[in-house]
Order: sequence, then C-alpha cells, then structure tokens
Amino acid sequence: MKYRQIGVGTKIELDLFDKGGEKICAGLVSQFESYDEINNMMEIHVPFSKGMIYTVQPGILANVIFLKDNDTYMFKAEIIDRKKTEPIPMLYVKPVSPIEKIERRSFFRMESKLPVLYHVVEPAEANNDEEVPLKKCHTRDISGGGVCLVTDEAYAAGTKIHAYLKLDREIGFVGTVVRATQTRERGKIVYEIGIEFKQIENRDREKIISYIFEKQRERIRKGMKP
Repeated sequence: MKYRQIGVGTKIELDLFDKGGEKICAGLVSQFESYDEINNMMEIHVPFSKGMIYTVQPGILANVIFLKDNDTYMFKAEIIDRKKTEPIPMLYVKPVSPIEKIERRSFFRMESKLPVLYHVVEPAEANNDEEVPLKKCHTRDISGGGVCLVTDEAYAAGTKIHAYLKLDREIGFVGTVVRATQTRERGKIVYEIGIEFKQIENRDREKIISYIFEKQRERIRKGMKP
C-alpha cells in the first residue's frame, strides 16, 4: 500500500517513542488529512488522550496504525512540526518506513456508557432456530478491539457472547469473555465483563473507532474530561 492510499479522514492511532526508542505513550487518537508525495510529508490531527490534546514535540518518533479493507496496517514516522489551526491543530509527520500489515493486539479504549442487548452463545445454538431472549446491559468502556460490559451476571473466561451495541445504528458482534470483575454500581453488585471481539464486520469496527474519535473531539471542544 502507498501512503496516498490511506484516505482523507482515516482514523489513526499513534504510539510515540523518544530518540532512544523508549515508548512515551500509546494509543493516541488522530486522523489522516493529506500526503505530499513530492516532499514525503503527511498532515495529521494533533492527537488526543482522555479528552485532552496531547502535546507532541518535533523529533519524536511514532508508529502510525490504521484500519483498511479488513486489515490493520502500520508504518513508522517522525514528527516534524506543528501547525496551529482551529478547532484541532495539525502535525506534519514524515514517514520513515513502508506500510506493513500487522496483527493488532490492542486499541485505544474510551470510557463510554452505551446500551447493549446480548445473550450467551450456547454450543447447540447453531442448530436451534428458536429466537433467543436478549438481556440488557451497558458498556463501561469501548475500543476497536473489544468492550467492557456491565452485567448483572458473572461469566467465566472463554464464554462466547453475541451482542448488539447501539450507536447511531445497531452493531452486532460475537466476542469472548477474557475477564470478569465484581464491583458495585449505585449500591448494587454488578460485573464488569471484558470482551474481545471475535466476529465483527470491519465497517462496524471502523464505526466504533470513528465514534471514539468524534467523542474525544467533542470533549475537547467542550473542555471536558472523560
């Protein structure tokens, strides 16, 4: 893939490193705006973390990560300069490695309370045409790789969950429970269930990432913290 094929408006994440190669910060949210092929220079949004603009100094190195056509890609870049624009400042970055396909292990995670309907996938469900009752819950946080649900019941690691997440449209996915923690919410015992997406349409994963990006920008505009 060529840099110019990334596409204007593509949501990206940045992992930052100092000149010695030590990681400074990971999972910063940004957006691709343009690429000058003659000068090998990109323009991206200044990244943000936890609803606040993250100041990036020139000379910092970055892993730039994005989704495209059902795959995850990454390339390395150097932060060159910053341009003050409204409402979001821009960064000039210079790519220093080819774009490579990678196996993505983690995504930026944002706290967000969203309604969810779900049911546990039973082994015999594939041969059962009966409609399965759905339970209500909500999210604690969300990312492109998974979601944390707040439920009334505990589920063991490895349990398969089929769920429907409500954004501006319904997003369906199948995920696997990776952890479960008992906690309290308004004096009631509930369970935080960490789920890793196993089956999800790429357009739905991109929709989730876009939702996170837009919510972070909205919080910056309002001067709010998550």
